[in-house]
Amino acid sequence: MPSVYVLAVPEFIALADVSREDPKLSVSDVGFGYLRIDAEDEIVFERRKLGFKPAVWYSAFTGGIEGRIVEFGRDVVRIVSDSEE
Repeated sequence: MPSVYVLAVPEFIALADVSREDPKLSVSDVGFGYLRIDAEDEIVFERRKLGFKPAVWYSAFTGGIEGRIVEFGRDVVRIVSDSEE
């Protein structure tokens, strides 16, 4: 199960807001100022849907992940569990 940890600050909160609208994702508060986004199979974010400028986009995942990034481009990030290819 892939997870993304998000620093709960205004710059990154769109990650959680957009994830809450996706029935395949769940968002939980893990404390210490972080949120965690989980999925059963994969997590996909689109930069423009989040409204992120490139500088915020490239720093949005610094809270950490559990899984493996299989795509990280200018507009899309896709994270899967470690066991998937």
